[in-house]
Amino acid sequence: MKFQKGELKTLWPFYLDYMLSPMLHFAPAFMIVFFRDLNFSLFQIGLLLAAFPLFALIFELPTGAFADLYGRKASCLLGYFIEGIGFLSIFFFRDYYLILAAFALIGFGSTFSSGSKEAWVADLIKSKDKDYLHDYFIKSQSFDSAALVVSGLVGAFFVKIYGAQVIFIMAAISFLMSIAILTFAEEAYVDNRKKSSFKESFNGIGKQGGAAISYSKKHPVLFYFFIASAILMVSYGFNSEITWIPFLQDLGLPDYAFGYLFSLTALVGVFAPSIGKRFYKGGNERSFLSKSIFIWGILALSIFFVNSIVMAFGLIMLMDFFDLWKRPAERVYFHRYVPSNLRASIGSVETLIVSLAAIITLPAAGYVVDVIGPRYGIMIAGLFAIVAAGIYYRIRDDD
Repeated sequence: MKFQKGELKTLWPFYLDYMLSPMLHFAPAFMIVFFRDLNFSLFQIGLLLAAFPLFALIFELPTGAFADLYGRKASCLLGYFIEGIGFLSIFFFRDYYLILAAFALIGFGSTFSSGSKEAWVADLIKSKDKDYLHDYFIKSQSFDSAALVVSGLVGAFFVKIYGAQVIFIMAAISFLMSIAILTFAEEAYVDNRKKSSFKESFNGIGKQGGAAISYSKKHPVLFYFFIASAILMVSYGFNSEITWIPFLQDLGLPDYAFGYLFSLTALVGVFAPSIGKRFYKGGNERSFLSKSIFIWGILALSIFFVNSIVMAFGLIMLMDFFDLWKRPAERVYFHRYVPSNLRASIGSVETLIVSLAAIITLPAAGYVVDVIGPRYGIMIAGLFAIVAAGIYYRIRDDD
């Protein structure tokens, strides 16, 4: 992998963080296994998972103002510290409501780091008068995906020896590692950075947000794009760990083996986006998205015929492939219709819509699994995906 002149000197802490920290953050692969061992219902687990996006949504604007006032580096590191405390606390908790509070804390902490890290890097590169931001995104994604492949194997090893509860200690160590590495990263001092009050920040955010919502509602492409995104998020909620983990457990998959599955899906993420890029050209992204989502929906419906772990693993890999290979086309299509002066704000509108969909869907998916089983939950995901594909198909790009 080639680096431009000065790139590694400036960005080495960020690259190192992507290479090392994810290796210990294998909690997502085992959390539902752990909570099921505590005899939580899938509906209760869905509420736990929904607490993360709910509290992230509530505090997104205030923490954005914090980053503007006190700097992106301080905001990012504070967020990692809070998330680490949240994960560590779950190791000691067995009470459902205390764990729910911990997830709320994790969601709150994530808002400090979610956008500030990207802004931190962008400002730093700009201050060096360099043009390797695009390379940074490509390399960081590659490093992160490769680390997640290792992460699943590490997770399988630790869970097999120490049990599923170890995932929360390792997640906390992962965030501590990120803090230690990124402490050495430089932050650009922007002389004209606006030091506005919180009140002024919120007023400005409110006006910009209102303009973004109004623009999105009136735009013939973005309006239907957001409807399709919301429906697709509902589909993803029914095709998440909350359905697949019980399904695989019913087929006899041991708890530690979920780490191997985590590694396999991460491996798909290394190659799928670049392969997908070869199957569409600029201007035909909508058609490519519609077909990809439709195929994904049909694959989800085929769960009806799956009756072995090998078949289930194969289906998961295929579904992940068709989901991930469309991601670049989806982002290109979205940004084609977004004006520069509203780009960040309309992106926040998108985040708001999909977050609300996730908050509603995750408990609903858990309830469905409790009542009729995970197989039918995954089939419901397929039906929603086909509806989303139909909406994409009917969008008129020339409007």
